[in-house]
Amino acid sequence: GPFLVGVVLAAAGAAWWWWSSGPSHALGIAIAVLVVTCPCALSLATPAATLAAAGALARRGVLVRRLGALEACAPVDTVVFDKTGTLTQASIGVSATRGRAGVQPDEALALAAALAAHSLHPASRAVAGTVATSGYQVTGLVEEAGHGVRGQVQDANGIIHSLRLGSAGFCNVPPTSGASGLQVHLADGLGWMATFDLDEVLRPDAAAAVAALHDQGLRVQLMSGDRTAAVQALAQRIGIADASGDCSPQDKLVGMQLARHQGHCVAMVGDGVNDGPALAGADVSIAMGRAVPLAEARADFVVQGGQLTAVPALLQHARRTRRVVRQNLGWAAVYNAVCVPLAVVGAMPPWLAGLGMAASSLLVVANAARLSAMPKER
Repeated sequence: GPFLVGVVLAAAGAAWWWWSSGPSHALGIAIAVLVVTCPCALSLATPAATLAAAGALARRGVLVRRLGALEACAPVDTVVFDKTGTLTQASIGVSATRGRAGVQPDEALALAAALAAHSLHPASRAVAGTVATSGYQVTGLVEEAGHGVRGQVQDANGIIHSLRLGSAGFCNVPPTSGASGLQVHLADGLGWMATFDLDEVLRPDAAAAVAALHDQGLRVQLMSGDRTAAVQALAQRIGIADASGDCSPQDKLVGMQLARHQGHCVAMVGDGVNDGPALAGADVSIAMGRAVPLAEARADFVVQGGQLTAVPALLQHARRTRRVVRQNLGWAAVYNAVCVPLAVVGAMPPWLAGLGMAASSLLVVANAARLSAMPKER
């Protein structure tokens, strides 16, 4: 707005200054001033670059849900990952079942699967996919994000069990000493009923993605609701030094807020329902493909196919986009600063002013078009 007002005033001032040399000459100079100025270059500098970058990211498998987030991505210096379903594949399974005396492992697993079938957490999906529970009915179901689910399960014999399925704390079960793998516990009115050991498969590109982020000079953290031993063991495998376990959704949000208060620009990468608050609290939020609807709704970007290497590629391309936007704005400013005075003093006829204006806009668009191709990954 101020730029356009200045252009009109400059054109009127030039016409008034040159009026004594003849109205046609004065109007020609005023027209040259109006034509040579290029608000198009200024207005195209940012949207042309961000749209080209968004197209390149989409072809890479990253959907941009909010174009303004590309600008927010550029200054990111800290990347925080969730663990289950993000750094690990969602396809995990029950590897072992242990129950208290008198509890049959198959029966405990069937009861747990009936509860787990109503949860979207990857660990619940793993338990639910283990056995068929067609003869079981669940009532009074309540899910506490990041902790577990509870409800009443009626088994095939008509017996109703009041059960909890989830973390050790949620089920009031002491953690198994020395255990580092992922575990899900089942408890009833008498206390601990069974424990299910789950095997997680690390995404094949997890270590490469973390290494690429480190190469870019970024700080990488891991925050998970799983037990601290399991979280730190996985973090050590892929090269993350800062790892925290037993984090509730509120703990993750507080971690985001603390990092931002310390002056860091934080990107959160997650996929679970317990990542929603953290995704909302981060400067940039990235949801992995097949994320639960709440995680995708909170995310600025959605990475399709679970390709973790797309995360460092996204951040690198965002910084490249910022450089191109600055180049475009710089060029538009220099062009107007040079050409407008030339038009005011009568050194640029209207036809040349038109060519200059068109060339300026074309240069901005051509520079932005470079972002339509992402650099090859090393």
